[in-house]
Amino acid sequence: MTQPPAISAQQRDQLRRTFRKDLKSPVKLHLFTRGTSPIAIPGRECPTCEQTQRLIETVAAASPRIVLEVHDFFADSAATQAMGVTRIPAILVGDEDRPRMTFYGAPLGHQMAGIIETIRSVSRGVSPLQNRTRRLLRQVGRPVHVQVIVSPEEETGARAVYTAFAMTRENPNITAEAVQIRDFPSLARSLGVSSVPLALVNDHYRVPGPVTEERMLEQALLAGRVEPAGG
Repeated sequence: MTQPPAISAQQRDQLRRTFRKDLKSPVKLHLFTRGTSPIAIPGRECPTCEQTQRLIETVAAASPRIVLEVHDFFADSAATQAMGVTRIPAILVGDEDRPRMTFYGAPLGHQMAGIIETIRSVSRGVSPLQNRTRRLLRQVGRPVHVQVIVSPEEETGARAVYTAFAMTRENPNITAEAVQIRDFPSLARSLGVSSVPLALVNDHYRVPGPVTEERMLEQALLAGRVEPAGG
């Protein structure tokens, strides 16, 4: 059966124009998905893997400056472990050995905008963060992990994802992941998620909506500041 296009022809044309104008340096994407097999293997279900791969391949095809590498989560266990991927589908942005920006789930609805904006800002080498935020993030001296829980319908979640991803580029101690919670309902239950967007910092500090830059910064500093000796 022929699959419907991931993105409409009009959207693809707009994406190509945007990338042609805005992308300056190459951007590396890693996609972790399930290998194609006609046999359903228990424990390896991934209902949105195929859709996510079509979406990301369409995005990558819109510019020669986007380099996409696709991994089989189960067969390529070395890459899965090296990059710290824990579930699929997973989209990683960055050319480090262990990229610090990860999106789990299908980037549907408003969430694709967060990925597109991240690609643009990484390629251009610019930050959407306020100067004050960038300055204070330099004080983070311990590992800080920001997890943003989003849904396709929630527009402000895309901005929260974009902001969290931008924070990782200000300090190597900061990592960020976004989770499209519709794809992982059991995770939502385990975290006690009642509304989105929601941000968790080091699995302890909670930032319920509105998840603004200022509120994420506050919790990141609480989690990551190193107190002066004797302080």
